[in-house]
Amino acid sequence: MDFRARLEALAELLGPWSELWSRSILQDWPESGAAYPDSWLSYAESLDETGERRLDQGELPGDPPASLHTLLLALQRLTGLPSHQGAHGLTTTEAQGLNAKKTHEIERVLALLAPRTRAIRQAVDIGGGVGHLARLCVRTFDWTFHSIDRDAALQEKGRDWLRRARSPQGDKLGFLHASVEDGPQSEIDPLFRGRDRASIGLHTCGPLALTQIRKSQDAGFLLNVGCCYDKLDAARDYPVSRFGKTHRLPFTRYALALATRERHHKSEAEFALMKQVYAHRFAFALLSRREFPERGFARAGDAPRALYAGSFAVYARNRLERLGLETGMTDAGLEAFEVSVRSETRRILLCHLLRDRFARALEVVLLLDRAILLEEMGFRVELLQVFDPRLSPRNIALIASNT
Repeated sequence: MDFRARLEALAELLGPWSELWSRSILQDWPESGAAYPDSWLSYAESLDETGERRLDQGELPGDPPASLHTLLLALQRLTGLPSHQGAHGLTTTEAQGLNAKKTHEIERVLALLAPRTRAIRQAVDIGGGVGHLARLCVRTFDWTFHSIDRDAALQEKGRDWLRRARSPQGDKLGFLHASVEDGPQSEIDPLFRGRDRASIGLHTCGPLALTQIRKSQDAGFLLNVGCCYDKLDAARDYPVSRFGKTHRLPFTRYALALATRERHHKSEAEFALMKQVYAHRFAFALLSRREFPERGFARAGDAPRALYAGSFAVYARNRLERLGLETGMTDAGLEAFEVSVRSETRRILLCHLLRDRFARALEVVLLLDRAILLEEMGFRVELLQVFDPRLSPRNIALIASNT
């Protein structure tokens, strides 16, 4: 894949729509809604609930505006990535202690590693936890492996598991209690150096993915799956490649949060719950803005699921108490307010459904920039979809070889 051409094309396509994807809809409402073309909103408002759900899944039912249809087709083409095929099946014994998600991920990772790491003899896993991936890599490839994690309790659990299982991998698997950080770390840095060394980081949170890349400049192989882009610093962590700096997009913390958005298809029940959550949150935002304009945007925060399932009045009173606010409205008044703003909260919902169409593209932009950085370092690089997004929403692996 020509990462530079792909990044350039995505930047050219996304740039004109940055007012949609770089802002918070709710915090900047109603000005944020004005950025959406009238034809897009009229189309979205014409959809019934089934149509809304299909829009949430990335489809355009009915007769969408040509500009929206053309844009989504182009985004789908530019964000399409090859998929890794194959899995290294685990035995019942090997899968002991693993949930379905972890089993799926490790089976895919082992199959991915096998043909690409024949020259590797040692490996390091960042955020290795109890060491499941490490012990199975040792068992499969006979590597010497260091599993790094800052949670000592998880690591002790991993050591205890090896002792109780009387695992022969114990001699080749070491646990190192540490945080992987930018800058020199005399105990850690040598583990990443050498053409026979592999550097692995699955679901490296926020800037940890970039730290892994920097630590691994002299490694023979790197595998990284990033996550939690919302924990990145938009000014510091994007772009990171020289080429990316010449095709910079106006990423904000809201755009980074959008790139982290889960995109698996929701069931009818999941979609209905999402709509109910949004309806309460949006109505509360409009209420607090009317009742307490001096506070600006009031963050309602996550509430227990039972509150979303109940009446708006109960939800609103709970959130007001949490924020230390008092209103003289009765429960009947709160319910009447929610009914009065339903057309507006639905429009906010539809803006969210339209804005979500940019999520995958923003994630791919971040990963293309990292892939180009690795190429600038001299690595041969792949970007592959590795995991089933229904099990593991952050499913794109950055793979780099220097052997």
